[in-house]
Amino acid sequence: MVFARVEYKKYGPLVFISHLDLIRCWDRITRRSGIPFSFTEGFHPRPRFSFAPPLPVGFEGERELLDIALESPYSSIKEAINKVVPYGIYVNNVYFIEHSNLGDSIIGGLYNFQWMGMVKEEDLGEGLKSSGIKDWIYSSEPLNQDLYGFSGTKNSLSIPILFVKGSPSPKRIVELIDSFGENIWLKLSRSLLLEK
Repeated sequence: MVFARVEYKKYGPLVFISHLDLIRCWDRITRRSGIPFSFTEGFHPRPRFSFAPPLPVGFEGERELLDIALESPYSSIKEAINKVVPYGIYVNNVYFIEHSNLGDSIIGGLYNFQWMGMVKEEDLGEGLKSSGIKDWIYSSEPLNQDLYGFSGTKNSLSIPILFVKGSPSPKRIVELIDSFGENIWLKLSRSLLLEK
């Protein structure tokens, strides 16, 4: 048995589906693609998958990972999958590995938050520190009134968040940012998974 590690992007309308719905979606994708994947045993056989930790609903995933167990090597997995995926999933890359160890090797993710609204950098820094965040990158850019009447400041925040007990969730960061006033959310994403 060989494993294909699939690096894919989740975007558009599919950011609003849950992780369980994403698993069902990948089940259908692999069956439609015709690749020789391996099934679980029992009365209800399913393709053997191993997913990276779930994305929060509403977040894009720029480099999400999925391991698929294959019965035999198959060279054109990327093309076969991209032919049948729904809008909102795109396979960036596929490579072969000997063992699937996503559960053990992924320790965190780099999360990006972009919004329009007013926030003082000092207040944001204090809020992040009180939430247990030690490292972040913040930038802001003043915007003139655009076609839709929006004006204000475009804010960008990147934070590495570890998947350990006591670490703040991305949802907690969104709530913290919202506590500073009304915001127009532009994009929430996980751009990278952090490995050991």
